[in-house]
Amino acid sequence: MEGGASRIAGKTADGWIIGNRLYRPALIATADFAGTLPGLTLDRLDAATLPALGDAELLLLGTGATLQRPSAGFVEGCRQRGWRVEPMDSAAAARTFNVLVAEERQVAALIL
Repeated sequence: MEGGASRIAGKTADGWIIGNRLYRPALIATADFAGTLPGLTLDRLDAATLPALGDAELLLLGTGATLQRPSAGFVEGCRQRGWRVEPMDSAAAARTFNVLVAEERQVAALIL
């Protein structure tokens, strides 16, 4: 994980750009850090294996080109860690993340 994440600047065919760095999915980001979770897919999500997300209360889950629902077990595992999960397509997750970070909200994004 790298410090200093604050805004998702764009997308390429290979991944997501934060600052001057390309993060290949899965991207995990908060206002304070960004990193990758290699090989993570929607069917392999496990809340217990996600890193600590600081004070995040909301986890935006970008599920690719279209909205897909995560498993109930993943959602419950996130709830137990103090995070509400909002699944949406990945582009919407990136846009929403940027808006909420600008509003200084306690948010994280996991973009597959």
